[in-house]
Amino acid sequence: MESTGIVTVFFLLGFILFANARFSKDSGCGVTKGCFSDCRSWDGCTYLITWVQTSAGVDFTIKGSLMSSIDQYIAVGFSSDKKMGDDSVTECVMTNGNTFNVVNSFNVDDDDNEMTTAPATGLSSISGSYTNGILDCSFQRANTTADPQITSLLTDWYLFWAIGRMKHSEKHEHEDWGISSKVVDLQIYEDVGELGKPKVKAHGCLTIIAWVGFCSIGVVLARYYKPMWISKKLFGAAIWIQVHRALMIAAALFNLIAVIVIFEGEFEIYGSSFQNAHPVLGMIVTVVSVLNCIGGFLRPGPKHKFRPYFNWAHLIMGLLSYILGVFTIGIGLSIDDAHVPFDVIYVLVAFVVYQISFEVILEFIDRTGKRKQSQAGSYDTKMNSIGESKTNVDENEKKAQEPEKKEQDQYCGKLKTYLLFLHIGIITAFTLSIMIVLAAY
Repeated sequence: MESTGIVTVFFLLGFILFANARFSKDSGCGVTKGCFSDCRSWDGCTYLITWVQTSAGVDFTIKGSLMSSIDQYIAVGFSSDKKMGDDSVTECVMTNGNTFNVVNSFNVDDDDNEMTTAPATGLSSISGSYTNGILDCSFQRANTTADPQITSLLTDWYLFWAIGRMKHSEKHEHEDWGISSKVVDLQIYEDVGELGKPKVKAHGCLTIIAWVGFCSIGVVLARYYKPMWISKKLFGAAIWIQVHRALMIAAALFNLIAVIVIFEGEFEIYGSSFQNAHPVLGMIVTVVSVLNCIGGFLRPGPKHKFRPYFNWAHLIMGLLSYILGVFTIGIGLSIDDAHVPFDVIYVLVAFVVYQISFEVILEFIDRTGKRKQSQAGSYDTKMNSIGESKTNVDENEKKAQEPEKKEQDQYCGKLKTYLLFLHIGIITAFTLSIMIVLAAY
């Protein structure tokens, strides 16, 4: 399938656009200060909250990666549970890329945040900077205040982190967030990570099974295995079409379940516009793949006048969903919520290169076989043109060629069968490798 070469171009573009501003983890985390972050050993952090207890209160530093210098905020929340609502929040607000302020607010519920009556209560020593895409904001917050909406820092809390945009001095709903993996005691210096998001992992694994697994086998069957096993049927139809249908329906179904799972998981993306294309492309893939499966059951008969149009439409929709499906997985693996090493993208690229190479090999085998059949046909035509087709010599020549041709066909058939089973094994290995990395981190 020559069109899959487009995927390679997509990935080259992806490598350029995947890069986000990240920074190194503070070496004092867990030793001289407490830390809550999404820092990863292989590529650094996109946010880091540190704290140091003093006699007057707690010195906080909030550091985060921003995509631009537009008005934005980074906030830390203090919650008694793992849900937003009834929580004290302190946020650092950046305006014009050079003005910084810190204020207190309160989460009435999970999507309603209001400023406290006196937003500056208990806050002091405020400073901030924005350099090379990194916001660094420091402040001191008193351990206790008279305001009941500003909770005591002497109590243990789950820590929330959130980032969002400001417009006309008003906060928009957060675009990304995280929660500490455990309750945090701000009087001791722990190094706390982010609570995992199992629905994000499930979403990723389902789409990997669908497009790297099922679809990579299904498209090969439809393209190169139609002439195989002609004398055998599966539920009254050719083996290739039944297996192809099963695989493509499974791919569409797994992808649909993955979309449902991620909507239930309230997946949010904060990153480049390239990464924000992930949900849009995902919905396109879902719609196209489902429609293509439905269309497959409405296939006109072989002699129907609309059959050629159906074949082209089915091919284009299938290629579109497959290429976009794999490409969208690549974008998804680069998103912070996936929490995987960037090196896994190389595994996905290796899969793409392998899939293209495998199809080139099958294309070569098919073209070689057709060329030999064409040469045999040319010989028959030549014999007929000189009036020797009915001679004993010609008949003997044909009989002599038949075993050779049959042997050639059997050889190609066996070779393609062996290659198919090898392909299934390699695709399974790629699928499991990417899934294991995604699930393990």
